[in-house]
Amino acid sequence: LIHRIVHERGFAEVCDIPALKERSNSPYLIGPNGWFLRDAEGKPLIWDLSDGRAKPFDADIGDAALTGSYSVDGCEQGPDNARIEHAGVEAKRAFQLFLEHMAPYTPEWAAAECEIPAETIRRVADEYIAHACVGETIEIEGVTLPYRPVAVMLGKSVNNGWGGFHTCWARTMLAVLVGALEVP
Repeated sequence: LIHRIVHERGFAEVCDIPALKERSNSPYLIGPNGWFLRDAEGKPLIWDLSDGRAKPFDADIGDAALTGSYSVDGCEQGPDNARIEHAGVEAKRAFQLFLEHMAPYTPEWAAAECEIPAETIRRVADEYIAHACVGETIEIEGVTLPYRPVAVMLGKSVNNGWGGFHTCWARTMLAVLVGALEVP
């Protein structure tokens, strides 16, 4: 489902880009050891396309980058609070690494794993996107909120079985992609 959404449909066309940029860690820079790249104060960094530089996540970010890699100075905080300093290191966005990770998991791959036809997987992904109402809002008690009437419900057997962690992770990522995490 995720591969269909981000690779075949094109994430920029169907995902909630503002939610990915503003309500997730998708734009965070990742250092060469796989941890968030941080500033001197330990705050994770984001590449701001509007002025072409890395900034702490809580700074005024004009346009956070979701893809690509940039040369950045910073540090990673490893195990036991070990600081790994970097100067001019190539850092990718968390979302870029997610895209790369999901690339091989095509509907055909999934069909071979779970015996659900690839065309059914594509249809379900397309229905999920169609019903996500990306961009729509709803007013509740005077507060305007994103309106995303989609969900994936999991039961005890799925959650506790083999691959349960991966199932829960994928369900959560589906919600994040369309901005449906913790909203109406």
